[in-house]
Amino acid sequence: MDVVASQQGDPEKMYQLIGISAALRYFAILCALLAVALILYLKPTDFRGHWSAFSMAVTGATIVVLLVGQTSLFPAFCKLPFVGNIFPDIDGKWKGTLDSNWPEIAKRNNIPTSGIPQAPVAASLTIRARLFFVHITLVSDNNYSTSKTVFVRATKHPESGELRLTYVYENSTLRPEITDSAIHHGAAYIDLKDHNTFEGLYWTNRNYHQALNTAGRITLKRA
Repeated sequence: MDVVASQQGDPEKMYQLIGISAALRYFAILCALLAVALILYLKPTDFRGHWSAFSMAVTGATIVVLLVGQTSLFPAFCKLPFVGNIFPDIDGKWKGTLDSNWPEIAKRNNIPTSGIPQAPVAASLTIRARLFFVHITLVSDNNYSTSKTVFVRATKHPESGELRLTYVYENSTLRPEITDSAIHHGAAYIDLKDHNTFEGLYWTNRNYHQALNTAGRITLKRA
């Protein structure tokens, strides 16, 4: 039986979508703009005054980055047209389905499918996206097993700019079916096809020694 019950993401940094060099460059520009504004406002007459204005600018830029980047202001910030092209607005709840190839595997191996869902399983995805982390939680309507994501990364296609979330998870099943395993690992990726749709694939190593490892499709829309 192939159902992902819940996945909790570990941190991954959204700013890596633009690279550390670009992130530092934008921060330096912000510091410079604040420093110029403070110098024009305070009109310092000596080196100490100019240094004080620069220090205040760095502190102010850090506060702005943390306030906007690490709070609920960040999703709103991502809705701005020029920002959304860099950091897509993915924060929030998404609903869709998990479509597994398990019925075909069971049919090929003459495994009884009684009680096994034949249709795609409904699932909900919650994403918390901030400048310095991305957390994902995926929960299906079936509570057969639970999963913990051990790695998640946000990347962009170099040509199309399409956002991709890639993750690896560990699944635990307290009462596995005879054709299942108590613990297995899996991986998945989901691509942001537009502002309201994620599509991707997942695959597992569950019962791979019996050639029963599974895969399937993930389809999600913004709730």
